[in-house]
Amino acid sequence: MPLTSAIASNSFSTGMQVLRAQMAASGGGEITVGGQTVRITYSETDGRFLASGGNNSLLSGLLLTGLNGGPEALRDIMLRMVSGSGNTQSHGDIEGKISQCKFSVNTESLQCPSEAVRCPIILDKPEEGVFVKNSEGSLVCTLFDSVSFSHLVRDGGKHPLTREPITSSMIVSQEQCIYDQTKGNFVIKDK
Repeated sequence: MPLTSAIASNSFSTGMQVLRAQMAASGGGEITVGGQTVRITYSETDGRFLASGGNNSLLSGLLLTGLNGGPEALRDIMLRMVSGSGNTQSHGDIEGKISQCKFSVNTESLQCPSEAVRCPIILDKPEEGVFVKNSEGSLVCTLFDSVSFSHLVRDGGKHPLTREPITSSMIVSQEQCIYDQTKGNFVIKDK
């Protein structure tokens, strides 16, 4: 049975919990993402979900992790997936800049739609965020959860969207960014 979920709405965590409850109550269902359909069944005996079908084992694995382990487990996997090595700058310098530039996220003061404050790591609105340029020379910034981004830096990870090494100059303060309605992104303010 196809299920409709609000996972793409304001809160990934809430959407995942609703989907989990729907699946458990109905004994399973089918989930289609990007043309791939995965059949999920719920085992009442051990309270776990199982997947079958679909050609994408990564999709099946991520769905099962989210359903069996919760959104936090998915976030941890995403952090591990985007982690790499080769960051030449000291992690302490970057973490210091993150601490200096982090702020409490408020959609009204940022003057942006609610989906613009969804962090690509935690897939939800962060309590404390930090703006990070998408690349060294980019004028486009992305809002990240400051704790998750610090964790990524400590693990030697690269920028989650561009795979570039993270440098302290990519971390920018809230005052330096503005939401551009026409581009649908945060950008560096004109000086």
